[in-house]
Amino acid sequence: MRKLIHIVNINNFFPELFALTYPTIKAYAEKHGYMINMITERKFPDYPLHYEKFQVYEDGKEAEVNILCDADMLIHPEFPDVVTRLRRDSIAFNDNYNISYKYHVERIPYFMRDGRDVGIATNFVVTSDWTHDAWEPIPLSAKDIEDLAKKEVTEGGGSEGRGWGHYADEFAISFNMAKYGLKYTGVTWEDWMRPWLVHTGTGNKQESLEIARRTLAQWATLENS
Repeated sequence: MRKLIHIVNINNFFPELFALTYPTIKAYAEKHGYMINMITERKFPDYPLHYEKFQVYEDGKEAEVNILCDADMLIHPEFPDVVTRLRRDSIAFNDNYNISYKYHVERIPYFMRDGRDVGIATNFVVTSDWTHDAWEPIPLSAKDIEDLAKKEVTEGGGSEGRGWGHYADEFAISFNMAKYGLKYTGVTWEDWMRPWLVHTGTGNKQESLEIARRTLAQWATLENS
């Protein structure tokens, strides 16, 4: 079985954090027989940087399993191979939300027909050869996505923040799930697994570093206890 883990690391993403997270991703790949595809160059320059995750569509088309793993993810050494529980007809992901919170989905017939109102957070996403359509670049421009985006709610409850269009990758994969009617499931099927897959990214570099260091220290303590 050909299995790939794809990591977007363009412009040497946050090297201090990556030095902490990447060894855990690499160890997971080696333990469970995944090859790592490091995405280091842009192919969709007209879109926000996160949209480069859609290079998985071409890079992973010969694979039976593709995992998109953010560069700021930590994976516990005992986290199981998701393939052991992945349904071949389903996408699996770590986090989700109501897509209508961030986008005017009422303007897109695929979302209205689908009716599930699911937005996929793309920090850790697993697809099979049956669900590879999830990574298909969508026929909407970055401007189209930006026009569909609602404003982020600010701390004071207002809506004067920037639009959610900078998460074009999350909109696009959610668009494809609705378009193709793809089934979905979580990547953690037991409650005890949740702390073993940690997204450290917060938008604040120092905070992200602290989360990564604290998590690794906790794991080491548990391992030695």
